[in-house]
Amino acid sequence: MTTQIDTPVAILPKRKFPWGKIFLSTICLTALAGGAVLASVVPLNQVDWLGVLQGRRFDDVLMEGLGKRLNRPYQILVLGVDRVLDAPAGSKEVFNGRSDSMVLMRFDPVKKQVNLLSIPRDTLVAIPQNGRQKINAANVIGGAQLAQDVVSATLNDVVIDRYVRLDTSALAELVDAVGGVEVTVPKRMKYKDNTQKLNIDLYPGKQTLNGVQAEGFARFRNDNEGDIGRIKRQQMVLQAIKAKLNNPLTVFQVPRLMALMQNHLDTNLSQDEIKAIVAFSMSLKPNQIKTNSLKGRVSYPDEFRYSYWITSQQFIDEAINQKFTVKEPNP
Repeated sequence: MTTQIDTPVAILPKRKFPWGKIFLSTICLTALAGGAVLASVVPLNQVDWLGVLQGRRFDDVLMEGLGKRLNRPYQILVLGVDRVLDAPAGSKEVFNGRSDSMVLMRFDPVKKQVNLLSIPRDTLVAIPQNGRQKINAANVIGGAQLAQDVVSATLNDVVIDRYVRLDTSALAELVDAVGGVEVTVPKRMKYKDNTQKLNIDLYPGKQTLNGVQAEGFARFRNDNEGDIGRIKRQQMVLQAIKAKLNNPLTVFQVPRLMALMQNHLDTNLSQDEIKAIVAFSMSLKPNQIKTNSLKGRVSYPDEFRYSYWITSQQFIDEAINQKFTVKEPNP
């Protein structure tokens, strides 16, 4: 019997082994590769993997480890952050680096869809007591709480129920764990960033990238496309990972892959909320996932000392109105 909770789950569809939906559920929760959430709530070492390969529905197997229902919309801020190497091991301060990627997500069981809004890391915003800065500085200055406050204030006081932070090194480890990913590099990419220990040196053409190369490909920003190009390349890498997971034999790697991600994840989602959101995500079809990016423009060379992504109230309204819930105004 399915348990009802005042937080988040959904009835899983009856169909063949749904690697695409497994991938979708992890992406919906981390924006990069956060399968750790499943590892923390489902006893994967007890899953009948052989039975799944022989025809038993994975939906049924997974549902045995879940059992919650998403009965109201949830809005979650997902941050891919640069890991703070000198922070105490095991502390949340490890995740207080700059946010390299930022996605606002709405899981809506009423409309049966997920809305994803990518927010460019260079977006110019006002940070309380720190003036106008790039939005990626909020997590450094005040951790997850300030990041949520700044995003909410910037986007029409949008409601943010929970957060998920994933350190950026998780992507490289996941790619190596699946044996590399195949992508088409569109152009010569050469860039060195000593602060982030990135040494990007890629030539154009279709090729298999290892973890370090894939991370560099996804994070490269030394061109006129800036954050918009990075968002596109991140999606390319995620699609390439999905293609690798389409191999049925990958099922035997699932426990290892998910356990690998656990050390890279920080969230204030409860176990029941995670179970419900994972199950809801797995119940969706591709056309029920709506993706968007916050529109704007790159600042002019003589406009500011540094380069920013400049949005407008019109673009913010287009991104938020009728897609996300905002706070009720004070009476």
